[in-house]
Amino acid sequence: MDKGSLVMEQIKASVKFLRRFERRNRVNAAFWVKESGGSKWRLYIAPHSFDVKAASTAYLEVLDVSKELDDPYFDPLDVTIVGLDEPMVREALDAYKNRPPKIPIHLGGGNFGGVDVDEVHLIEGSNGEYKMPSGRQVLDEIIDREAEFFEQHGTAPRKMRLPVLMAYDLAKCGREELGEISGRVFKDGINVFEKEGLHGMKVEILRDRSATLQFE
Repeated sequence: MDKGSLVMEQIKASVKFLRRFERRNRVNAAFWVKESGGSKWRLYIAPHSFDVKAASTAYLEVLDVSKELDDPYFDPLDVTIVGLDEPMVREALDAYKNRPPKIPIHLGGGNFGGVDVDEVHLIEGSNGEYKMPSGRQVLDEIIDREAEFFEQHGTAPRKMRLPVLMAYDLAKCGREELGEISGRVFKDGINVFEKEGLHGMKVEILRDRSATLQFE
């Protein structure tokens, strides 16, 4: 990463990277740090499970996902995989508590987990006990996954299998994001997605809490 402030394009690229990376590894925290006196930004990623073997695998997956992403604003060499017991990770998770689910959360300079820093940008973490994605984040993920499906198959998906928890998060979107369907969702609930569809796709809501987003 270049000297100076982290620009929004770089933050957006790293968020897109995390969406893809989390299909392989659950992430508990991720944040950009620029240490005081240093010229380089580092992206610290703390997977849910961490040991020496897991870290080696994670670095290989960072390279694979980065190739898939192919974004000029993301450099896999800026990534450091760390464990949940690292002081900076604990500091990042503490910073998310009692905060709105806003990405990124910008912190100024000072002491961060025992390290003197100029700036910190938190881009992934737990809000209290659970992650609380906004409707806009869920909609962005759906759009990104649609684009990936098109890249792989050369045609748009006809059906989306939507996990029920993502459906509830998507229901947070307003008219600006969803159009007229937002009013019907507000009135009649998430079953409207199955009745009306979304982005020209049929929608099936998966009631299994462990289900994942799928396209056909």
